[in-house]
Amino acid sequence: MKTLNQLIGDYTCHLQQGEIQLAYKGILEFMGKLRADFVKRYPHYDTSSIYQGYMDMSYFSLSTKSLKDKGLKLAIVYLHEKGQFEVWLSARNREISKRYEPVFSGKSFDGITTFHDENNLDAIIEYTLIAAPNFEDQDILTDIIGEGVEEFITAVSNLLIS
Repeated sequence: MKTLNQLIGDYTCHLQQGEIQLAYKGILEFMGKLRADFVKRYPHYDTSSIYQGYMDMSYFSLSTKSLKDKGLKLAIVYLHEKGQFEVWLSARNREISKRYEPVFSGKSFDGITTFHDENNLDAIIEYTLIAAPNFEDQDILTDIIGEGVEEFITAVSNLLIS
């Protein structure tokens, strides 16, 4: 295993090439545009600011009144290492999360395939919105993410009602 100095040396070398900064900036600019689109298209959602992350994930959260009343919210997440977008159902705190885990565990979700990564303590369930996003056509990418989030919200809401 490399020492911290070796890791930082490698990191510095990669940064000096300039591509990592451009890619990271492009991801965050897209996240900003995506968030602005959600605010415009879905004014009834509470939309948070963007969490830039530590090059692991970047996200912003959304909440409907009914989710918020239950202490729940959604996170639109870009996972840097996987290079994909997911939407997560999360809770305000771990206690609320534990209360809702049995509600969603092993349930059918209106035809969408959800999962839960046991190592992800921030989510009750997750749904992959797009595994290989095309950042070159951001309008289509925004539409795909928006439609997937809407499907997810509908499925989650339907399960909470039943």
